[in-house]
Amino acid sequence: MQRLFLSRRNLLSLLSKLDRVKAGDKSACTIIKADTLHPKYPSTDVITVTAIEDENYYIDRQPGIMHPADEENLHAI
Repeated sequence: MQRLFLSRRNLLSLLSKLDRVKAGDKSACTIIKADTLHPKYPSTDVITVTAIEDENYYIDRQPGIMHPADEENLHAI
């Protein structure tokens, strides 16, 4: 199994990109993870991560169940 490590900074950056697009700015809403040499959290390969708004991702199905604590944090943002 491959693993992708995203820091809080990475996650906030992706959310910021989505917010900027919603405000009319241009962005690919993407970050590139290429830290294959990190001593503890190396990427297995160069990976592109793209953020997508929920309404675009869940157009043909409902999202899965979230842990209650994650659900609370989501609404606090």
